Formats: sequence, C-alpha cells, structure tokens
Amino acid sequence: MDLQLHLLNPQQREAVKHVDGPLLILAGAGSGKTRVITHRVGYLIQQGIAPENILAVSFTNKAATEMGERVAGLIGKTLAEKSHLSTFHSLGADILRRHIKRLGYRSSFNIIDQGDQTAIVKDIIKELKLDPKIVDPRAVLFIISRAKMAFCTPSQLKGFKLNPMMPFAQRVFTHYESQLKGLNAVDFDDLICLPVKLFDEHEDVRQKYGKLFQYVMVDEYQDTNKTQLKFLELIVRDHHNICVVGDDDQSIYAFRGAVSGNILEIDKTFPNTKVIKLEQNYRSTNTILDAANALISNNRYRKEKTLWSDKGKGERIEIIHCEDEREEAEFVAAEVENLRFKHRYAYKDFAVLYRVNPQSRLFEEAFRTYNVPYRLIGGTEFFDRKEVKDFVAYLKTALNPSDELSIRRIVNVPSRSIGATTMERISNYAAEQEIGFYEALEDIVNDIAEIQGLRHNSREHLADFVALIRRFHERFSAPDARVHETARAMLEESHLISHIRSTERSPKVANRRIENLQEVLTSISEFEKRSGGTLEGYLTRITLDQSTENDQPEIDGVQCMTLHASKGLEFPVVFMVGMEDGYLPHARAQKEPGGEEEERRLAYVGITRAKERLVMTLAEIRSRFGKEIECLPSPFLAQLPKDLLDSNTADASSTLVDKREEQNRKYLDALHSAIFKE
Repeated sequence: MDLQLHLLNPQQREAVKHVDGPLLILAGAGSGKTRVITHRVGYLIQQGIAPENILAVSFTNKAATEMGERVAGLIGKTLAEKSHLSTFHSLGADILRRHIKRLGYRSSFNIIDQGDQTAIVKDIIKELKLDPKIVDPRAVLFIISRAKMAFCTPSQLKGFKLNPMMPFAQRVFTHYESQLKGLNAVDFDDLICLPVKLFDEHEDVRQKYGKLFQYVMVDEYQDTNKTQLKFLELIVRDHHNICVVGDDDQSIYAFRGAVSGNILEIDKTFPNTKVIKLEQNYRSTNTILDAANALISNNRYRKEKTLWSDKGKGERIEIIHCEDEREEAEFVAAEVENLRFKHRYAYKDFAVLYRVNPQSRLFEEAFRTYNVPYRLIGGTEFFDRKEVKDFVAYLKTALNPSDELSIRRIVNVPSRSIGATTMERISNYAAEQEIGFYEALEDIVNDIAEIQGLRHNSREHLADFVALIRRFHERFSAPDARVHETARAMLEESHLISHIRSTERSPKVANRRIENLQEVLTSISEFEKRSGGTLEGYLTRITLDQSTENDQPEIDGVQCMTLHASKGLEFPVVFMVGMEDGYLPHARAQKEPGGEEEERRLAYVGITRAKERLVMTLAEIRSRFGKEIECLPSPFLAQLPKDLLDSNTADASSTLVDKREEQNRKYLDALHSAIFKE
C-alpha cells in the first residue's frame, strides 16, 4: 500500500499521521479535507489497525460514497469495504435494525418521510380537536424536530418559549411519539435519538459499539447537533480516539439544529484535543481568499485561520449595482454570455447564488429570454412526487405488509371503490379486533369480516390487491430474489402505469410521470449492481437520502441555487446576487441571537465557492408584496477591502454604502425630533 504521503502538504501529513487521542482538523474551504480523511483511513490500516475497527461518518450519502470510492482507490476495494464509511443516519439505522427490540419495537420497523409525518400530525390535531386554522402541522413538526435534535422535549427547548406553536407542539408531541411506536415506525430524527437512548439504557450495547469502532472520524463536524454529539461521545467514551474535521467559519445550518459550539468548544467534550489547521486553499485565487478572510474576521466567535493559495492574485471582485431586480437578472444573463465568449467558459462553469429560493424567478425569466440554459438546484424532490411515493409504498408494503402508512396510501390506488367512510370502517374493525390494517383486509377477503357499505366489486378488487401483496412479499423474501426484476414485475401488475394514463389529462404530463416510475426502477438496478443489496437496503437508502438531484446527468447550464445549497461545491465564476441589507444578512436572521454572524458565515461560504471570478450584484429598488422598496447595500460589502475590488465598481459600492449611512442619519434625526418635540 503506497499512500504517497509526500504529495500532501506538511499540515495534511501531520493530520494523517495522528493516530491516538482526540484531533480537530480545522479545514478551511477548499483545503483538501476529503483527501486527508481518506489518507488517514489508509494510514491507520497501514499501521496495523483492522479496517472493521474504523468508522468514518459524514452527512450525505453522496459524501459517504465519494469517501468510499477514494479510500478504495488508495487501499483497494476489499479493505475499504471492511471499514465503516457511513452517514450518521445510516449508522443509526443499522444499529436499530439489530437492537431496536431493546426499546420495545419490533425489528422490522419503518422509517417514515416528511409527508407521512405531516399526515400523522394532522390526524392528531383533528383528534385533539385543535383548530387547524391556528395550528400549523409543519410548524409543530419543526419544533418537535428541533427538540429531538437537542435531545429534549419541546417544552425544554431553549429559544422557543414564546413561539405561538409551542403549547400545541408539546401536546402533539406525546401523541406523535405514541403513534409512531404504535405503527412500529421511526422518523428521521429518531435514527439518532433512539441509538442514543439505546446506549444510555443498555450499557452492554454501548460497549459493543465502542469496542467495534476504535477509531472514529467525523466529516463536517461544524454541522453536528446536540444529539449527534452525544451519539459520538457515547461511542468513543472508552478510548477518545476521535478525529473531527470541520470549519467553524462554514457553520451555516443553525436552522437545522446544528450547534457551532460543538466545534468551538470541542475541549469541553474531548479534553486535550490536538488542533491542526489546514489553511492552504487549492481552489481559489488569493483575491477571492483575501476577501473571504477580511469578511469573516469580523465574527467574534471563531477559531482564527487565514486561507491562502498558490494560484496567484487573480481577477478583482466586481460589485454591480442595478436600478432594480429585473435589471440585475438581465445583467447576469448578459454577463454570462459575455464571459463565456471572451474566456471560453461552459455554461456549467457559472453559478448564481441567492439567499432565498424566490429570488430565482427573475433569473429564470432572464435566462429564458436570452436562451441561456440553466439548472435549478433544489426543486421538487424526486421521491416526493405522487406517482413515485405510490410505487415506493407498494414496494414497502410488499416488503412489510404491516406497514400501516404505506398500505393505507395504496389500498385505493388505482381506485378500488373504497371511499373515506369505508376506510374508516375497516380501520375501526382493525382496532376492535386489535389487528393490523392488512390483517383486516385479509379478514374481509376471507369473509371473516363484514364491512358495511363495501360493494361486491370492491371486495373482488381487495382480493386481487391482497393476493398481489402476498405474492410479492414471498418473491422479495426469497433468498435468490432479483430486486430489480421483481420490482419491475410489481410495477406492471399493480397497474400504476395504466392508472396514470387513464387519469392524467395531459399526455405529456402522463409520460413524464411514467418516466419517473421507470427512473425508480433504474435507481433500484443501479443500487443492486453497486451493492448487491436487498429491497430493505434500497428502501432504507432512499428514505435517508430522498433526492436524485445528485444522480442526474450533468447538463451544460448555469447552476442556480441558494447559498446554503452551494456548500461543498465550486465554480470558476460565481454571481452572488441580492447583496442588500434584508437579504444578506437576511432580516429574519438578524433578529436571532448570533444571526448576523451566521449570515456572515453564509456570505463567506458563497465567496469561497468562486475559483476565478466573483461578481456581486445588488438592486437599489426591489419589489416586495407588490410595492417598490428602496434597498440599502449589505453591510458585508463595506467589510471587503477596497484594493480587492474592481475600481469601476468599488466607487459605485462606496456610493451605496454612503447612501446607507445617509439614510441611517436621516432616520436617527427623525427619531430624535419625534422624541424631543418642542
């Protein structure tokens, strides 16, 4: 095994060769952190550590897959597959598959998605006789999720005491947890919470995994929440051989429950942590990095580091001010074409980054007007589409007929003439007999149960449905089951395709929806080829990572996305648009504790996505709620050194900053006059 460590820079080599004890690799943007993680896995094995005793966790399946491929390239596929390279949630799911009985669940539990969560909460709101016009299920679920991330109940959640949904969230929470357990189901957050509970309550299980995972590595550590930190701490409690990689300057997910203090105060959790800084950037020019360094230095709570590059000074940063948002969008579209022809860029070399999704609309219109191809990142998630959810529900039911949520979704898709009233009567029968919904259907088919209002043809349709589920349950359970072929057969025999053709008015839309079903089969085939996996493995995988966005073929189009979505990506040319106070920093975020610092980190992330050119745009007037509002420049612009800015745009930027200060003075003068009237 030749790791060629001489190709790493001195700090990277030092990080790779650190073996025992806690280590923080403070990895600045573009500093080669993935290279360090993968080489460290190889180095540990080279030192005689068994690969099965190594655990490396990341946040996305894409990152875990990339890590696995790069480790395999270094040490070979056999050794790489023996080590544990996983996401947090996949790891939690694996642990629960083996031990969830200890927590009072059956081993064949289901992982529910956000749509199912919302449906359950809506039912609870109805059951508790709460006013649906006042109680927002999504807001309630948000509070419940944040509580689970903080490993507490909603009432114990800090910062939410005055939230108007809090009293409802606390009432719903108890019923929600009870409902999930009754359905033998867990939600996404439970995949971390329940392993923590398992380790807390069953010391033998905790020790088992502590002994198995002797060396633990964590990518993107700045994005961990309180529960994930507790999960890690319990695993490494007996040896503290943990290496975390992250950048506090890129901690931008507080809204998801991430706690930047996990990385800032790492010594409190893991005493005597060694810190190694990776400051050499392999992505951007020094002009871009100097701007990022200058901006982020205004944050009080951070670990000091300074990014640098050997790529030279590069082009100065442009700041373009426009009369309104429409002119801004047209400028970007025209500038894309200008730079493309001047410097031979491809369309995919450009990125348009904005603070919130609604900002994309005018850019989309401008790109269509100028015939500029583009790709919108973060649209409707593939597995959230109705036809896809229906087919996946068929697969889930075939795997586990006791999956109450899935079978209820598909029992009348295609139509079997079973209305809401009949569904309720079947549910009541199941509750009276203390059996599951599928068992109630079997009783109906076998003439054991009489359901009032159930027509003869509906009974026949149910008989076909039950036979279908039973048949494919046996086929998927067979030791030699070919998952892709069996799934294809189930799609045909479920008549979902003919159902779409007969119910969808537009042939184009129908074809698109059918193509989505075919895409599910393609993803199953790829999963089976890649891992030889089971249907259970596939369904777990898509539940944990429900978006095919990263699997879509790359097209030559301008990449449009939010600043949050851009993290981890890089582009030769970046347009950061909407650089105005109220957008960046966002008005809502500024009202929250630490909000402005996080917004500055978000701007830092945007700047460090650019490799060669960075253009920032802002509008003097922007329409909001049908009214034209005069905008002030983002205060972050004034924190960029003028010598890094293009001279033609620096003056314009200064004018806008002066204008902002003038308006602030006028406001203070007016306020003073109002208070001290003569």
